[in-house]
Order: sequence, then C-alpha cells, then structure tokens
Amino acid sequence: MRLRKADEMEKYQSDQSAKYGFIFYTIALLIWSAYDFYAKGNSGLQFTILLIGNAVYLYSRVVYNRKMNSSQK
Repeated sequence: MRLRKADEMEKYQSDQSAKYGFIFYTIALLIWSAYDFYAKGNSGLQFTILLIGNAVYLYSRVVYNRKMNSSQK
C-alpha cells in the first residue's frame, strides 16, 4: 500500500473535520467541567485537559503562522 499526497478537496475535508471535532471536544469538556464545578465545587481534571488542549492549539497556530510569514519574505 502506497501513500499518496492529498488533493485540495481531501485537505479541505480533513480541515473541516478537525475543526468540528475540536469544537465538539472543547464544548463537551467545558460543559462537563462547569457541571462538576457547580455540583462538586471543583472543576476536575477535564478543565485542565481543556486548557492544555487549547494552549497546544494556540501555540501551534503561532508557530505555523510565523513559518508561513517568514517563508514569504
């Protein structure tokens, strides 16, 4: 089995799927941690996972944005 490079449509579909998956997990973890905060008095591990996931996302966006801007100059 040989891997091939994805075309534009496959890249678009993959990007959309990743975006909606990220949004779902973010909202689900936020609701779960808010429920635990009000029910138990602490936000639990799910809020930590949410913060780390968003930090990784934002850091990777900054890194890729800088790479794209430096390669265009």
